Amino acid sequence: MRSETGIIGRREDAAALERSRVVLRPFRLPLSPEDRSRWDDLEQRSLLANPFLSSTFILSQPRQRLQECGLQLLTIEREGRWLAAGFFRPERGTKDMPLPHLVALPMLHVYKTGLLIDAAESRTAVHTLWNHLREAGWHGLKFPLFPIGSPLSLLLNAECERRQLGMVTHNQFERAIVSRHQASCHSGISSARLKSLQRGSRALERCGEVNLRFNDATLDGGAAIERFLSLESLGWKGLAGVSLLSNADEAEAFRQIAREFQHQRRICFAELSAGTDLIASMCLFRSESDYYAFKIGWNPEYERGCPGFLLGHLIRRHIGELAGCERLDGCGRQGIFLDHVWDARKIIADAVFPTTRWGSLAAQGSSWGRLALRRLCTLAEIPHCPST
Repeated sequence: MRSETGIIGRREDAAALERSRVVLRPFRLPLSPEDRSRWDDLEQRSLLANPFLSSTFILSQPRQRLQECGLQLLTIEREGRWLAAGFFRPERGTKDMPLPHLVALPMLHVYKTGLLIDAAESRTAVHTLWNHLREAGWHGLKFPLFPIGSPLSLLLNAECERRQLGMVTHNQFERAIVSRHQASCHSGISSARLKSLQRGSRALERCGEVNLRFNDATLDGGAAIERFLSLESLGWKGLAGVSLLSNADEAEAFRQIAREFQHQRRICFAELSAGTDLIASMCLFRSESDYYAFKIGWNPEYERGCPGFLLGHLIRRHIGELAGCERLDGCGRQGIFLDHVWDARKIIADAVFPTTRWGSLAAQGSSWGRLALRRLCTLAEIPHCPST
C-alpha cells in the first residue's frame, strides 16, 4: 500500500515542475542587476562549487571572447529565483554527438565545466531541464573537462538512467589534486624527485631563506596581482606570446577577476621566495572549501632550484595553512609537473549526457565507432592513426 506521505511528496514535485520554466537565450551584456543578484545567490546554493561559473569570472571575460563563443544563458526559474544556470554554445552536431546539442563553457582559461544548480531543488530542476530540452529538439548536453564522480555527475547520470539513456565519456584522465585530510609530506613522490627537490632547495638557499606564503592579497592586492602577472609572463609563455600579459585584454580581464575575487575573499597567491627575491607565484581561485590552481608563474633565472616543483611540494606540505581549504585542484592535464609532487587524483573527462533516445543512440554509436577505429589502428600497427 502506498504511503500518504509518498503521494503528497509526488504531488508537491509535480506542482514544482509546473511552476518552473526553462529559458535559453543569447547571453547579452550588460546583465541586469536583478539577474546578477539571482546568479550570485544561486552560486551560494549550488550543489557543486565552480569559480569558472561565477558571475565574476564570466562577466570579466574580454567582450570579444564572449561574442565569438556565441554563448547562450540557460536558466531554470521559479517565482523570481534561479534554480539552475549554465552557459552553452549550440552545436548542430560534433563527433561526440552528431545531433543538435549544447556544449558547456567552450572558453579559454576554463578548467572545469558544469552547471550551477540549487542543491535543495536539484532533482526537480534536472527533471524539468530534461523535459524542456527533449521538447525543444536538443539531444544532449556536453561538458568538457567535467569531474566524473562528483555530486553533479551522479545527479545528471541518475536522470539519464531513469530515462534509460546512456552517459558517454571521452578523453578521460586523472588530474592532480591535494586533499587536506589525505596530504602527507612524501607519499607518492619518487625518491629521485625528493632528491631533486632537496638539491633545488639548497640551490635557492644561496639567495637566502626559502619561504612559502599564502597571500590573500588583503594588504597588497594590486602588488600581488602584478607580481603574479610579471612572473607568469617570463620564460616560454612570454616568448610564445601566450602569457596573460602578452595580450592587453587578457591582462585587464585577469586584473578585474582578481580584484573582484579579492573583495570577495576568493583569491590567494601562493608565493615562493628565496631571501628577498620572489621567484614563483601560483594564483588560486576559491569556491567554498575548494581551491583551484588557475595558473603559475616562475622566474627562469632560478631554474636550477626547480621553483615550480618546489612550490607545488611546499603547498602540499602546508595546505592546512590555506584558509578554509579542504581540496586544491591542480587544473592541469595529466602529465604536468604537479603529478610528480601531488599524489591524490580526480577523474576528469568530456562527458555527454543525452536527453533523448536518439541522442543516446548517437552518442553511444559515436563512442563505439571511435573505439573500433582505435582497435583497428592497433591491430594494423598503423603508426599515425587518425585522431579519435
